[in-house]
Parts: sequence; C-alpha cells; structure tokens
Amino acid sequence: MVSVMRDYRHGQQPQRPAATLKEPPKASRAAPVKAAPAKVHKPLPWKLYGRVLVGSLGISLLAWGGWTGWQWLRQPSLMPINTLTITGSSTRIPLAEINGVLKPYAAQGFLWANPEQIRQSLDHLPWVADAEVRKVWPDRLQVSIKPYTPVARWLGGAGQMVDAQGQIFSVPPAQVPNGLPNLAGPAQSGSQLLVQLAKFNAIVAPLGLKIISLEEDQGGGWRCILSNQVRLLLGSEDVIPALKRWVTIVPQVKEYLVPGATMDLRYTNGFAVAMPSATPVNSQ
Repeated sequence: MVSVMRDYRHGQQPQRPAATLKEPPKASRAAPVKAAPAKVHKPLPWKLYGRVLVGSLGISLLAWGGWTGWQWLRQPSLMPINTLTITGSSTRIPLAEINGVLKPYAAQGFLWANPEQIRQSLDHLPWVADAEVRKVWPDRLQVSIKPYTPVARWLGGAGQMVDAQGQIFSVPPAQVPNGLPNLAGPAQSGSQLLVQLAKFNAIVAPLGLKIISLEEDQGGGWRCILSNQVRLLLGSEDVIPALKRWVTIVPQVKEYLVPGATMDLRYTNGFAVAMPSATPVNSQ
C-alpha cells in the first residue's frame, strides 16, 4: 500500500510487470520439392528405321521367291515319269490293278514320287507278298511284284491261306484255289503245321493216301482227315510212332477204311474204330 501511494504522489502511474512475449511458432520445415527435369526431344533414328524397313522388304522378297521356286519345282511337268517298267503281274495280280495304284504317284512327277509309299500301297493288293520300287534317272519308275504262292488253306478265317514259309495271308474268298489242304491251329503256327503235314504225308503215302486236313488243338493234340475221308485222332505224344504203327496194321482191316470212319490212334498196341452210325470197334 505504501508503494502505490508513493507512485501516485509523484504523479506516475503504477507500473505493471511487463508481459512475457512468446516467440512466434517456427514454421515447419517441409521437404524440398525437386523440380521435374525438362523434357529433351531426341531426333528420330531415321537411318535405323530405314535399315529395318529395307531388311524386312528383303526378307519378304526372299520368302516370296523361295515359295515361288518351291511351287515351280513341285510341278509334275518339270520332270514327268515317262516310263513304267512292271514285272510280276499275273492273272491273280492284274496289270490294271497295279496301274491303278501307280497312277496317282506317277502324276506327282519323278522328283516327288516316293518309292516307299508306292511299295506300301502295292502291298495292300491281294496276292502281293512284296514289292520293290525304284526310280531310275531321269524319268523311269521300275516296279517288281513278288506274289504269294499258297500251299494250304488256313481255317482261321474266310479267304486266309498259308504260303510255303508258313506266312498267313488273306485274299477275297472267291479267289481261294481248290484242292489245297486245310490247316488249323494256334496263331503263328503255320510253319509248324506245314512241317507236320509233310511228315504225315510221307508216312501215309504207301497207302496211296494223303492228308487233306490237319489240325492242332490248344493242348498240342493232332487230328487229321485223309483223302479217303477217314479221320485220325493222333493225340499229343508219340504221334509219329503211332501213325507208322497204324500204317502197318490198317491194310489188314481195310473194311474199316470207309468215308466218315474215325480211328483213334492214342493207344499203345492198337487203335479204336468208330464206324459211321455204328458202335465203336477195337482193333488190336
């Protein structure tokens, strides 16, 4: 109180304490922004474009020229086949059938006719066992046909026969020759059947007979039919000795050698006879 009065006495206003001044807030420091670089316009590489264009045109011209040349080479008139030499044709393999196979290949010209394709097509003809095809420069095609020679009829299917090597082949049923012996057996047994047929024929030949049908069953048993229509059951063991023994005995019982009779040779010391429509008769 004394201090205030003193100030009024001297005509002075009482002094107030000075206000504390606050510093203005510092502005926040933002990250500096980089200015975008100015675009630089590069000149177009016209020389490079020109080279690419010229190269593309050159490749196109080469491709077109190659295609044109290829088409020119493929023309049959460039190197035609003027001469066909064919050997091996017969009544079973008519020349007209062979020419029918060769015609489309010959039309391709000498350069493009494929001998292997021609050979495969000829092999599909009936009676053709093998074919050899050669091109002889500059315009000749030589064809040699090897026909099948049938020695027996195979009973595994219509039109099937066996050649001398035991190979089974097929022809139209109407073209199967008459007078061939019949063979039947497991698949791929043609050669074995032919061997047995020859052995059996040699054994029964002294009787003036031959085998007209021979069969081997799945168990290895043999049966056959003779030219006098007598049927023989041979079994699977000691077949040759049994047949030889029968040949020595059967002349003594010729009355049993009648068509349709069945003789069972699967006995050690003789055979059994089954006459047509009669009871079996044992022969010792």
